[in-house]
Amino acid sequence: MFGEGDGDTGSAQWLFTHSPILNDVGGVTLILQTCFQVLSIGEIVGLEDTTGGNPVDEHARPNVEPTRRTVPNSDHASGLLSNDERTRMRLVFDQAPGFMAILVGPSLTYDVVNKAYYQLVGHRDLVGRPVREALPELAGQGYFELLDEVASKKEPFVGHEMEVRFQRTPNSPLEQIFIDLLFQPILEPDGTFIGIFIQGHDVTGRVHAQKALNESNERWRVAVEGSRDGVWDWNVLTNEVIYSKRWKEILGYDESELQDRFSTWRELLHPEDRDVVLEKMNTAARDDVPFHVEYRLKCKDGSWKWVLSRGIVVARDDRTALRLAGTMSDISGKKESEEAIWRHASFDALTGLPNRRLFRDRLEQEIKNAERSRTSMAVMFIDLDRFKEVNDLLGHDAGDRLLKEASARLRSCIRASDTVARLGGDEFTVILPDLSDNAHLEQVAEKIIHFISLPFQVNGDAAYISASIGITVYPRDAKDAEELIRNADQAMYAAKNAGRSRLRFFTRAMQKDAQMRLRLARDLRSALSKRQLHAFFQPIVDLKTNSIVKAEALLRWEHPTRGWISPTLFIPLAEETGLIHSIGDWILGEAVAYSKKWTKHLGRPFEISVNRSPVEFMVGSSDFAWRHIFADGGLDGCGISVEITEGVLLNASSHVAETLLQFRDAGIHVALDDFGTGYSSMSYLLNLHIDYLKIDQSFVRDIVNNRGSQTIAETMIVMAHRLGMKVIAEGVENQEQAAFLREASCDFGQGYLFERPLPATKFEELLESGPIAVLQEAASTPKPRTSVHRRDDGSLVGI
Repeated sequence: MFGEGDGDTGSAQWLFTHSPILNDVGGVTLILQTCFQVLSIGEIVGLEDTTGGNPVDEHARPNVEPTRRTVPNSDHASGLLSNDERTRMRLVFDQAPGFMAILVGPSLTYDVVNKAYYQLVGHRDLVGRPVREALPELAGQGYFELLDEVASKKEPFVGHEMEVRFQRTPNSPLEQIFIDLLFQPILEPDGTFIGIFIQGHDVTGRVHAQKALNESNERWRVAVEGSRDGVWDWNVLTNEVIYSKRWKEILGYDESELQDRFSTWRELLHPEDRDVVLEKMNTAARDDVPFHVEYRLKCKDGSWKWVLSRGIVVARDDRTALRLAGTMSDISGKKESEEAIWRHASFDALTGLPNRRLFRDRLEQEIKNAERSRTSMAVMFIDLDRFKEVNDLLGHDAGDRLLKEASARLRSCIRASDTVARLGGDEFTVILPDLSDNAHLEQVAEKIIHFISLPFQVNGDAAYISASIGITVYPRDAKDAEELIRNADQAMYAAKNAGRSRLRFFTRAMQKDAQMRLRLARDLRSALSKRQLHAFFQPIVDLKTNSIVKAEALLRWEHPTRGWISPTLFIPLAEETGLIHSIGDWILGEAVAYSKKWTKHLGRPFEISVNRSPVEFMVGSSDFAWRHIFADGGLDGCGISVEITEGVLLNASSHVAETLLQFRDAGIHVALDDFGTGYSSMSYLLNLHIDYLKIDQSFVRDIVNNRGSQTIAETMIVMAHRLGMKVIAEGVENQEQAAFLREASCDFGQGYLFERPLPATKFEELLESGPIAVLQEAASTPKPRTSVHRRDDGSLVGI
C-alpha cells in the first residue's frame, strides 16, 4: 500500500509504504510501515554506494558518481540529515523487503538501486544507465510509457499484480513475474521534475498460489456440481452456516430462502435422527475426525428426504474446532431401492404380509422378550381349508385376490402388537405376545374362523373357504422357535382332521397325525422295492434357441390305496427316516440311465438335474455312492447336475464344501435351486463351486408387471453371469415372462409354458416334437398353474 502526505517542515513531501507480514497460513500478523521524506530521498541520492554494487554480480556496477541535489533554502537545509543518519537511511533503503530504485533526469537514468531491485531484474548494470538502455526487454510491455506519463503529468502510478517479463540472465528466455508497483514522481519545491522513485514487491508466488487455489476451487466446484451434491460451511464461533444453492435445491428451497444459521439445519432434522446426528458432529468437532452420517431432513413441501452428509474440521485452535465444512448428497433414491429390496426379502409380494424369513426373525425376538419379562406368548398356525379347490376352479388370479382379502381379514382380527405372516400358499401364522390367559387366544382364533368363513366375492362369484387353526404357547409347550412352529403345525393338522373350520391347542396327546405319518413312513420303506416311485422329467429350455437342452428329474410316489402322494408329505418323512439316501441313489440312477439314452439318441450330451436333500450332505451319507453309479452307468458325469437349496449352504460346513468339490472333480454340475427365497448369503457364491443359479418362480410370477421383481431378477442374472454361472428361471408360465427373461439375458427357462413334469415315455415324445412345436403348443394350450409346496426344512418342491 502506498501513500503520500505533507510533513511539518514547509512543503516537504513524505512517501509512505505499508508492507503486510504474513503467517504460515496466509494471514496478516503485522504491517510494516516505511516512510521517506522526499528530502531524505534526495539525501540518499547524494550518498556514496555502500552496498558493494549489484548483489547478483557486485563487480558489474560501474563507479558512477551519484546525482546530487541542491537544497534550495536554509529552512530545508536545516532539515538535512547528518552523515550517520544518511548512512542508516541508505541501509534501510538498500535492505528494504520491497524493491526500490530512483530514476533521475529526462532520460530516467538509474541513480540508486537497492538489493531487492537487482534480485528482481537479474544480472545486469543499472546505475548510470537510462532505463530504456538497461532494461530493453521492457519495450512493448507498457512500462516505458507509464514512466513517461508519470514524468509528464507529475502524478504517481500504482499498479497491482502487474505482469512483467525480465531476462534475468544473458541469453535466457524472458521470465514472467508479477509485481505490485509504485511510480512516485520526485519534484523540486517549485514543481520542477527531478526523477521517479520506484517501489514495489514481487508477488509472483502469491499470484501463482492464488491461481492454483482458484483452479483447485474450480475443480472442486465442477466435481461437486457433477456429483449433484450440496455444500455447507459452518463457522462454529458465530453459528453461521453457508448453504450452497444445490444444498437448498435438494430440499426444494430457492437460493434466497433459508437463513444461513446452524439453527436452520437443526430445525430441519428428523426428530428420530437429531440426537444421533448432533452427537456425530460434536464428536467430529471434538476429536478432529471426519464424520459420515445418513439422516432425514424436512423438505419445503413437508416431506422427509434421506441425505448423506460428509464433513471435516477445516480450522481449529488449541481448544476447539472453529470451522467445519462438507457436502450433502440426496440418497432418497438409494434408500427407496434398499427399502424395495428389503421388502421383497422380508414381505410376501402378493399380500404384503411378513414372509417366512421375517416371521422367524420376529418370533425369535418375541421369545427373547417373553423370557426377559417372564410372560407368555403364543403362535397360531392357520391353513385355509378348500383354498386349492377355489384356486383350481376359478383360476390363480382369483386365488390371488382371495389370498389378499383373507390377509386383510386376518390383520383386522389381531392387535397392533401382534404379527400375522404368510408362510406360503394358503398357510399363515400369527404371533401373539404378552398373554394373560388362554381365553384371549380362543377369542382371537374364533374371530379369525368367523371372518374367514364369510363369503369372498371373486369375479362376481361367492367363494367359501374356512380356517383350521393350531395354537401352541410359550413357554408351556416349547422353549424355542422351531419347536413352537412344529407344535402349532401339528395342532393345525389336528384341527383339520377334526373337521376343519376349528381351532386346536397343542397337547402331548395328539397322536392321530403322528400315526398317519408313521403309516406313510412304513409304506415308504417298501415303496422303492414295490416300484411305486417314479421319475418324472420337466424340460429346461434354452431361451435363445427355444431348444430343450436339459431336464429336471422329479420324484413321484403312487401309493396303492392313497393314490399320488404329495412330495411335501413323503420327502420330509424320507429325510427323517434316512430313506432319502436310498431314494436319492435310485432317482440318480434313473437320471443317469436316461441321460445316457437320450445323449445317444440326440448325438450330444443331454444333462439331467437331480434334487439333493440337505440330509444327503450329512457326514457319512452316500457321496461316493453317486460316483460309483456314474462308473457303472458308463458316464463321466458331464450329463448330470445336482440341485441344492440355499438351506444346504446357510451354514455350509467343510464337509459340504468338500462334497461340492468332489462333484466338480467327477464332472457333476451344481445348481442352486429356489435362489432368493431362503436365508441368502452372497459369500457362498464366491467360496463354493456353483454352476447354475435358479431364480425362484415367486420372482418370475410377477416379473411382467412388478418392477421390484424385474429389478431383483435382472440383478440376479447380472450377478450370476459375472460370477461365471448360468441362470435358469423357474415357473415360466406365459410368453410375456419368457420374453422379458430372454431380453434380460437369462440363459434357460423352466415351467408350464414349455411343459409340466412328464413320465419318461412322454418326455421322449416331447423331445421328438422339436423346439418350435413345444412353444407353439404351450402358447395355444393353457396350462394349469404350477403347484408349489414347501418342505418342513423350508425348501420348495413342485408337483
